[in-house]
This record gives sequence, structure tokens and C-alpha cells, in this order.
Amino acid sequence: MNWSLLIQVLGGLGIFIYGMKLLSESLQRVAGERLRSFLSSMTKNRVSAVLSGTLITATIQSSSATTVLVVGFVNAGLMQLTQAVGVIMGANIGTTITAWIVSLLGFKFNIASFALPAIALGMILHFSKKESRSGWGSFLIGFGFLFLGLDYLKSSVPDSAKSPETFQFLQQYTNMGFNTILLFVLIGTLLTIVIQSSSASTTITITLAFSGFIPIDAAYGMILGENIGTTITANLAAIPGNRNAKKAALAHTMFNIIGVIWALVFFKFFTGIVDDMIPGDPLTDKESTRFHISLFHTLFNVTNTFFMIWFVDTLSRFVSWIVDGFGPLKEKERDSIQLLQSGAVKTTELAMVELSEFTKKIIRETYDFFPLIEQILLRPFDPAKAAQVLKKEEELDLVRSQVLTYLNQIQESGVTGSYGKDVLGIMERVKSIEEMGDNFASIARKVKKAHRQKVSLDKPFESAIKEQLDLLKHHYDLLLSNLETSESFDILGNPQIRNQSREYRFEMIRSLKKNESKVRKKKYQKRSNFLPALLYRDVSRNLDNISRFLNTSIYADV
Repeated sequence: MNWSLLIQVLGGLGIFIYGMKLLSESLQRVAGERLRSFLSSMTKNRVSAVLSGTLITATIQSSSATTVLVVGFVNAGLMQLTQAVGVIMGANIGTTITAWIVSLLGFKFNIASFALPAIALGMILHFSKKESRSGWGSFLIGFGFLFLGLDYLKSSVPDSAKSPETFQFLQQYTNMGFNTILLFVLIGTLLTIVIQSSSASTTITITLAFSGFIPIDAAYGMILGENIGTTITANLAAIPGNRNAKKAALAHTMFNIIGVIWALVFFKFFTGIVDDMIPGDPLTDKESTRFHISLFHTLFNVTNTFFMIWFVDTLSRFVSWIVDGFGPLKEKERDSIQLLQSGAVKTTELAMVELSEFTKKIIRETYDFFPLIEQILLRPFDPAKAAQVLKKEEELDLVRSQVLTYLNQIQESGVTGSYGKDVLGIMERVKSIEEMGDNFASIARKVKKAHRQKVSLDKPFESAIKEQLDLLKHHYDLLLSNLETSESFDILGNPQIRNQSREYRFEMIRSLKKNESKVRKKKYQKRSNFLPALLYRDVSRNLDNISRFLNTSIYADV
């Protein structure tokens, strides 16, 4: 084995994959919020979902990044399964752009002549203090590395006529008829699973076929296998997610497997169409080989999408049947968000989507404390309700620990620009929500203890508590209603919302001062009235703390 050649091939592949990853991540960094909004607005029907998946993947040049982002959206509850299937179909079409770029530019021009200037200009922009300019700098660096890696791959794989011994081992597998195609489907699948980049494996396929080491039918087989192998990334990402995330990832796999099956059944007919559309015989004209492979890749994914788009609902039901068949859905799993931990194509954009939606979910669920606390304070004491409050508070503690651990992981991987501010804002909100839960639990414990001592609030204090709880609910509604109308927490920076929050805070302080003065009245200094007054004072201070942390949640990004 030629170890020097192998090192060059692996090195070129590494540069190519790193360039692809950097290019994709920098585009998400520059246009992440716009991409998210575009994806949300363009998934109203199956056709627009396919178009959005195609355009986003063609833009960020990574179907893996798109599908993992979609899995994250489904996991976070931002997208329905049927919408996700449409986007995934579009992502398969969008990823074929890479093959055309490689075919049109990678084998005709001196790649290094524009790859190195792109890296040089990118480095200059990368150190800019302006976030968008720095992002475009990273994009140019990724673009340069991508084509530099392609240049190394092309130069490392020699012409079969000049070096027939280099890939001699492949020749023994290229004359087995249809079994050759099946074998190379498997090779393409395994190759893509290992390197987790269909763009890179497609480039390798084009390079091998262009250099004459594998026949055109074997290259077609590899392309089909790569469409199956590329689904591994989304499936790995979905492992820690909820059932909806697993369904989206499985839908991606099933869609591609079904496509490969029919493509193999009609292989000769399908490749005949490609041969008719592209001039030149790929068996004798190596210049036409790369265009035959690129068209086969595109035509396969477009045709597969055209047929399967009519069965989106059927495919969604089928994968739901499979995933749900592994066991009944537990109550705690319903509409749950579980933070994804995929490291392969983990991006800050996906992490922020997950964390934002997780935080919103926690905020919505914390609102459930209010009816429980109202019943505990204003109705005959129910120990079951108090136990519910204490259980919910324990769950909040666990969630806070989980989110803070995840935030630390994101910060360790590097957070740039405005995302740094978003991370701090989410951290502050999660801490505030957890503190609210602690105060709700404190109220439940105090009322439980008072019940054992046969102490209860009298009518004036009950009225004061009701007034303060109503204020808190209005304050919480301000937070919730605005978050439901926005994809991010930026809306809470609206001066009108913050002024309203501050006014609710002042009203709470005025209510507390007014009722605290009652506690100091002479009649509440008597032993018979002192304990109810003390209970009110302790509970009202907890309510004041909740009001303060609510205000902090709205002002967290300051």
C-alpha cells in the first residue's frame, strides 16, 4: 500500500470536510435568524417546505446541517413532522448543488489560484470587530479550504492509465454485473457514515470515476449509497431527543431508502435517461463522467421527491407507528423538549433554537403554579395540591441543572457575537424561573405548616393575597403573551413591554406596603390575630420575590 498517497488523500479529505463545515457554520452565523424565520414561514404546505429545504441547503452547502436543524426544530416543537419531512426532501435536492460546483469548477480550473486568495481575504475579514463581516470572513476561509481540499484530493488520486497499481484492488469488484452496483451502494453508505458528509463522499466518487478507477455504474451505486449514509447524522442527533425528533430522523432514512430501492429496480432505464441528457460516453470520455454523476445525483433526488411528496402524510404516519411501537407514550414525554447533544454538526444556531424553546416551555409550565397556589391560599387546605407544588419545584431544579450544563457546553465550544448575549439572557431567565419555583414551594411549605397549627388567613389578608396574585398573573401574562408571538426573546427588549413590567412591579410594591401597614395595627398584635398576620407577611414576601424575578426575566438581556 502506498502510505504517502493515503496520507495525501486523507489530508485532502480532512481539509475539504473542515472547509465545508466552516462554510456552513459561518453562513448560519451570518444569516441564522433569517434562515430560521424563512424556514418557519416557508413550511405552510408540502411544496413550500420542499422549496425551503432546497434553498437553505443550497445556501449553507450541507444537507446534514439542514436535517439536524430540522430535527432540532421538531424536537423543540417549532415544526410539525409533516413539515419536517417536506424540508428534508428539499434538503436532498439542495445538496446536489455541491456535486455540480465540484464538476464545473473543481476539474477545469486551477483551484489553488482562487482558493488561497479567498483564504487570505477571509482572514482579514475574520478579525473584524463587526459580527457580520467576521462571519463572511469565516465563510471565505471555509470556501477556500473546501476547494483547497478538493485540489489535494484531485492531485492525490492519480490517473488510472498512468498508475494502474494504485487502486488495483478496486478492479476486482467492478466486473460483477448488478452485484457491482449493490456492492458500491454499500461502499457509498459506509463511506458517508464514516466521514458524515455526503458532499465529501460525492466528491470522492466523482474523483475516482474521473480518474478511471471505478466504472460509471459503480459511481452511480456509490451515489445511491451516499444518500442512505447521509441520514446517519440526523439519527445520531435525534438519539437524545424526544419521540418527534426520532420520527423526523427516521423519516429522512425511510425516504432515502425507498428512493434507492426504486432507483435500483429501474436502474438501467434511469441511467439511460442520464446518458441521453448528457453528451459523451462516460465509458470512453472521462470529461463527461463528472457531469453524468452530477445529473444522476440531481435527477434521482428530484424524481424521488416528486413521487414521495404525495405520500408525506403516509410516511409521517408510518414512522410514527414504528417509533411509537417501541412502547406507550409516557405522560412526561408528551410535548417534551430534550436538548440534543449531537457533536457532529452541532452549531450555535441549533443550540440557541433548542435553548430558546426549552426556556419558553419552562416559562409556560411555571405558570401552572398559579392555580395550585390560589387553591392552597384561598380555599380549604388540600395536601395533594401542596405536594404537586413541591414536586414541580423539584422538576424545575433538575431542568435548571440540565440547561446550565448545556449552556456550559456551548460556551466551551465557542460562542460569538450576539449569541453570547443570548446565552447570558437565557441563563438569567432560567435562574429567575427556578427562583420563582423556590418561592412557590416556600409558600406551599408555610401554608402546610400553618394548617398543622390550625392557622389560616382572615378575610382582609385573603383579599390582599388575591389582589397580589392577580397582579402577578397579569405580569406573567405580559411575559407569556409576547413570547408566544415571537421566535426569540428580542421582543422583550421593547420599551413598552419593559415599562409595563416595571409598572406591575411598582403596583406590587405599593400593594405590599399598604397591607404591611395593616399588620402593624394594634389588633394584629394580639396573640389570636398575630399568627395569621405573620403568615400573610411571610407569604406576601414570597409573592414579592416572584414579582421581582418576573421583572428580571423580562429585563434579562440588558
